[in-house]
Amino acid sequence: MARHGARLLRVARRYGRNEHDAHDIVQEALLRASQNLHTFRRESALGTWLYRLVANSGYDFAHHRHLREVAALDDGRTAPDADIRLAYEPLSGIDTRLALQSALSHLHPDQAAALVLIDAAGYSVAHVAEWAGVQPGTVKSRRARAKAALRELMRNE
Repeated sequence: MARHGARLLRVARRYGRNEHDAHDIVQEALLRASQNLHTFRRESALGTWLYRLVANSGYDFAHHRHLREVAALDDGRTAPDADIRLAYEPLSGIDTRLALQSALSHLHPDQAAALVLIDAAGYSVAHVAEWAGVQPGTVKSRRARAKAALRELMRNE
């Protein structure tokens, strides 16, 4: 990319409507190149082969729009603050997740396992009891103790 990127982008700009389209075209061509590198016969320079792949990807982009996936979130009909799908913030709540992870590490392993397997992973009490080799009542009490301890630990965080 460092060697041929500028030239490839120039070619892609001929087919795309904007800079984002050009980058998508180049990305598609480089994906094809990575998947088909074994077919490169070295009869021409690598740059020529990549140029041809970008040109082909650009042609496909420009002439086969009906076959392309449409990014509904980018169509401009929905305001970014009105669509919940655009509001995802991967770092929101990270402090709570870190505090929860720390608190879970302070629990007895049997209690933590019961709590996580039932409440986070969705296993039934019977399944967890069978897995742990104990009675279902034991799993229920471990889970109840874990919840109480976790509540206390989270309050102190």
